[in-house]
Amino acid sequence: MRTRLNQAWALAAVLSASATASSPASAADLPPPPLPPIYDQAPLPPQDVFEGWWLGGTVGGATVTYDFAPAGGTVDTSGVLGGAVGGYSWQSGPFVVGVEGDIMAADINGSRHFNSGANQVSPTIDTMADLRLRAGVAVRPEVLVFATFGGAWANADLPVAGPRGGSGSADFFGWSVGGGAEVAFTPNWSARFDYQFTDFNSETVNYSGAKLEFDPSANTYRGSLIYRF
Repeated sequence: MRTRLNQAWALAAVLSASATASSPASAADLPPPPLPPIYDQAPLPPQDVFEGWWLGGTVGGATVTYDFAPAGGTVDTSGVLGGAVGGYSWQSGPFVVGVEGDIMAADINGSRHFNSGANQVSPTIDTMADLRLRAGVAVRPEVLVFATFGGAWANADLPVAGPRGGSGSADFFGWSVGGGAEVAFTPNWSARFDYQFTDFNSETVNYSGAKLEFDPSANTYRGSLIYRF
């Protein structure tokens, strides 16, 4: 009886030792735990997004004030304008320089009586264009603030009603300065807003027996949608 009991205890000890010895090997055979899920990272903002050729449409408003002599005084006009704008920009880090130009149809008009009400002058600008340099800083990769400076041109009808009046027109040339901001929505598309002040030269217009000298200056406010190639 004692011999069988001792054999049973011996068999139990051997089985226990075998199970203990085989446990590490079984654990080593198990597959590794799954890795945590990897989520897509947000794409980095594009660099040098303002570099290259670009073209867009522009629309806005303007006020033009004419000093005129010898009648004296001023004529205030206002209206809308719109057209095409384009250019090329170079970018180095946050710094952007370039050249740009635009050509726009316009309807900027007004009128004023002079000579004690005997005459009325009614200036109307129907076309404007300019060519400017632009320099700016990208305060964020997709946000550019800039200043511009260059030359400008405008064509105006300058009729005078009343005694010694008649039809008249002139081409005005001058300089323009301004600034604005541009925001890129994608590497190709952006929107911009800018303001320009333009000081034109004076021009003398001959009427039937009289002369008037016009000296205009303009303020324009425009929004543009830009496509960059």
